Amino acid sequence: MLGILLAAQLAIVAHAADTVGACEPLDLSVAVSARGTQLPHLVAPTFAPFDVMRSVTIPHVERDTRAVPSVTVEYRFVLVADRPGAYTIPPFEARIGNETARSAPLRIHVVPSNADATPTVLTRAGIDTGTRLDLRATHPDTVYVGQQANYTVAVFLNDAVRRRLRRNPTFYPPDMQSMLAYDVPSAGTEQQTVGGSSCFEALVYRRALFPLQSGRLVIPPAQLTYALPSGASFFSREETHELQTDSAVVIAVDPPAAGQPAGFDGAVGRFRVDTRVGAPSGRVGDPLTVTVRVSGTGNVKLLPRPHLTVPWASAVPSDERVQVDSTGARIGGAKEFDWVLTPRTPGDLDVPAVRYVYFDPGLRRYAVAGAGVVRVRIAPGALAAIDTSHRASGLSVRTVYHGPAGAPLSSHPIFWLLLTLAPVPALRARWRDRRRRARGARPVPPMTRLASAAAVTGRDAASARALRRSYVAALADRLAVDAEDFTTAGALRRALRRAGVAADTASQAEALLHHLDAAAFSGTDRDLEDAGARALALVRRIDDEALPRHELPYRALSLFALALIALGGTLHALQGSGPADTFANGVVAYQEHNYAGARADFARVAVAVPRAADAWVNFGTAAWAAHDTANAVLGWRRGLGLQPFADDARDRLGMVHGLRMSSPGYVPPVPLNLLLLCMAACWIVACVGWH
Repeated sequence: MLGILLAAQLAIVAHAADTVGACEPLDLSVAVSARGTQLPHLVAPTFAPFDVMRSVTIPHVERDTRAVPSVTVEYRFVLVADRPGAYTIPPFEARIGNETARSAPLRIHVVPSNADATPTVLTRAGIDTGTRLDLRATHPDTVYVGQQANYTVAVFLNDAVRRRLRRNPTFYPPDMQSMLAYDVPSAGTEQQTVGGSSCFEALVYRRALFPLQSGRLVIPPAQLTYALPSGASFFSREETHELQTDSAVVIAVDPPAAGQPAGFDGAVGRFRVDTRVGAPSGRVGDPLTVTVRVSGTGNVKLLPRPHLTVPWASAVPSDERVQVDSTGARIGGAKEFDWVLTPRTPGDLDVPAVRYVYFDPGLRRYAVAGAGVVRVRIAPGALAAIDTSHRASGLSVRTVYHGPAGAPLSSHPIFWLLLTLAPVPALRARWRDRRRRARGARPVPPMTRLASAAAVTGRDAASARALRRSYVAALADRLAVDAEDFTTAGALRRALRRAGVAADTASQAEALLHHLDAAAFSGTDRDLEDAGARALALVRRIDDEALPRHELPYRALSLFALALIALGGTLHALQGSGPADTFANGVVAYQEHNYAGARADFARVAVAVPRAADAWVNFGTAAWAAHDTANAVLGWRRGLGLQPFADDARDRLGMVHGLRMSSPGYVPPVPLNLLLLCMAACWIVACVGWH
């Protein structure tokens, strides 16, 4: 067939078995060859009454390096028919330029299915962008960056599998790079009835994907694991099978630059905007909270913040909250953006309308969502009085610089050293108890027990059980795990692979365990003549291939390791003569009513000496006098955190908002060192109790 293809300018050959059972998969392959480097286009015919259960949409291309280049592309389909009969699949057509080639029609005889059909499981993975999925398409799906694309994996089970399957297959999703994925509800079990076929039952797994960047994004194959019992008994052991789906490709493109309006920051979807104010009225200098809510369908987690400019107040961006709704076919929800407004002028004022630009991928055009203006009433307040009279009236600054506050206990290495040494007595006591128990009883090594069991192996179930116990105990001892972990199918092989054992050795060890299980629990005599020697040889080979014992995980050292990690946390405080001079300059500037200059001087001291409470409190006072409420709250809050009993900082924070325990930034009047001592006491009590 390859020679025929290479000899023609454009050739196409279709091949499939001429006889297949009803409800059994039929593999159909189509090979297309053409001269040159351009890929030919395949036009698939109708497959009725066959259903397309799977198709390879990305061709495998082979390029000939001879003087005249050529390409050969192969397409594969898996078809199923549920009715016996003789059917004809029309010719496939290949096109390249003005040339056309057709394959010969395929005559397929579908015979009645056998009652003891072979269990068959088929998988299919594809991308759905909202339109009907064409299983015969050979081109990847194209979406915009930020647009939702549904990744669907379908697992098709025939009647033989459905009768024996005890639980649904386990789906391990692939690692999806450059995409944000959400789990969406699946219809669960769906009957595959395309074209009238009822041969297979489909288990469907879905995920919603949002490309984060443009380009060709490849989704690796997904892993599926299912287990079938090896016998008809309810207690028969299960055999695990693994499948891989096809890889999927998504082409992500940026929204078009043509017609892009000003203010577009990358929002893709369909949205609406609402604006609300925390209180309908306020006063000059008192902060107000303005919330803009953007809701709709799309990737709400990554929605950009809207633009908000308020001419009569300073607007500081604040919190963001996201509510994702993944209960429907399309991901949606809402994202709320907060601003803290500090009014500068009184009167009946309007919060301007918010204009939010987004790209609608369904309509393929840009749109604007808007929220109307919100009216608030601002009364004269503290900042207006300060601005029209003596701006610093009633507010004084600290004139003496006391340097940084006392460093907390957590900044001293000796504190962490004592916490690190706290579990040492308990570890020593546990080690002594273990040695005492070891001296009291000398158990027989697992390898010795295995050698003894291998020497007396017979054909009865008792000998098989003894050999199995010794075999499992020797493996558990070498791998430093619990022997009960090997009761699940495939668990022994995974444990051996994690320990560094070769794949072939791990497979042989798993197979021997299955053989011993059957001999020990089936109730019938089995041939165990060489099972003992095989078990002994496998354990010795595993002992040579596995990681050294000191590299395997040990639980006894976990607490001590965590204590060593805690030794690395230390804090540093800086102190010098330079900050004191700058602090004095700030006091002089404040007394001369140069509030902006005083705020800058106190800010320099606070940056150089982060634990200088005097600098933080004065920074807040100077900012308040300079009509900067946000920085005033910041400075007083930081100063109160360093000195929880400072009355001046606590009283001035009360001018902005009531200091209740539920208030944002509330500082309890409790020294930090007291909390650290309570934490250290709990740690020491836990270490003593652990023994």
